[in-house]
Amino acid sequence: MLEAFKEYLDQMFYQGYADQFEDDNPMEFYSQYREFRLNHGGLPL
Repeated sequence: MLEAFKEYLDQMFYQGYADQFEDDNPMEFYSQYREFRLNHGGLPL
């Protein structure tokens, strides 16, 4: 699911954005990841 979240972010912004976001602001990254899982957890990605 984490890879799906990172791919989603990279598609929305630019390639490599997710890794940079995770490195620069891990608390916000994992907060957004948690919300992503809650909203998309039951959907096949």
